[in-house]
Amino acid sequence: MQDVTLRLRPDKVGSVCHPFGFGPYLKVRQEPECREGTAVVCRVLSTREEYGHLELPSGRLSKLVPGDLIVGVLGNRAALRGFAGRVPTSLTHGGELHLLNVGGVFGLSDGTTVGLGDPIRLEVLGVPLLDDQPARLGDFALPRGEKSSLNPPVIAVVGTCMNAGKSTAASVLIRYLRAKGWVVHAGKSTGVGAIRDALSFRDNGASVALSFIECGIPSTAYRTDVPEIYQSLIGHLSADDPDAIVMELGDGLLGAYGVDAILESNPGFKTCIVAANDVVGGWAAVERLRALGLHVAVVTGPATDNVAGVAKFKELGVAAANIMREPKDFCAAIEEALQA
Repeated sequence: MQDVTLRLRPDKVGSVCHPFGFGPYLKVRQEPECREGTAVVCRVLSTREEYGHLELPSGRLSKLVPGDLIVGVLGNRAALRGFAGRVPTSLTHGGELHLLNVGGVFGLSDGTTVGLGDPIRLEVLGVPLLDDQPARLGDFALPRGEKSSLNPPVIAVVGTCMNAGKSTAASVLIRYLRAKGWVVHAGKSTGVGAIRDALSFRDNGASVALSFIECGIPSTAYRTDVPEIYQSLIGHLSADDPDAIVMELGDGLLGAYGVDAILESNPGFKTCIVAANDVVGGWAAVERLRALGLHVAVVTGPATDNVAGVAKFKELGVAAANIMREPKDFCAAIEEALQA
């Protein structure tokens, strides 16, 4: 088709696009670029109640309605309890994509998700241009391979699955350490692009909060360079010598986002927090981490929602505390591990 450039004013821009700093009007080339990390302008074709919102660069959730012009980024998702999809092999003006996550990652759905159905359908309009080139996250990435001579302790937050309480646990710990006068930096090294976790880390006292998005990546699903992304984030978060780095590893230990690759790469964690949905999963996660030579300070999450789960973990010789019922015990277990 003939390459046509339009001037469009989108109704909503996904938070994964925040590095671009788009203005209210966009120069859009109708012939899109099919490449992970490239921004795409789409028209919303369908609606949903659940998974029916777009997270804006402000962090606010905005309801999507058919006809909305929205901007997101091409990427992959492999959520166990959400939608799964991939960057298509080709893309044309007028073709169809799907909204894979709240932050604005677009791709082709891998199929219906039980209990959720199908994601919002999108019509492809084109690619937004910056300096007459397609807007790509990689062009706004922090330098890779950043090393630091500083070595602040890294507290890793890992989980058995998504929605196990990792981000909440990280935020509670950040607030506790900040209240003690510590300078805390925080990061999220795996997952799919959105900014609510980084915003929560800042809200709870992190002086710096970065994620894989700042490395030019919309999602770590199906990638082979996730340990390098992790090390790059650690290098940048070590700047200014914080007293500690709290690092969330999004998704579960055995998912498709590269958590297992980080754990096997000698990541240099001082200690780990395990967020678990159930006792069996929590115990398996602890055993997996210990087998890799990693220390576990405490288990939290839905598996500790009442005394039954906490008691079982303690029978197994693992500290456990629920961040809602017993936040002081949770934080004390981590502080003990840091002092060891």
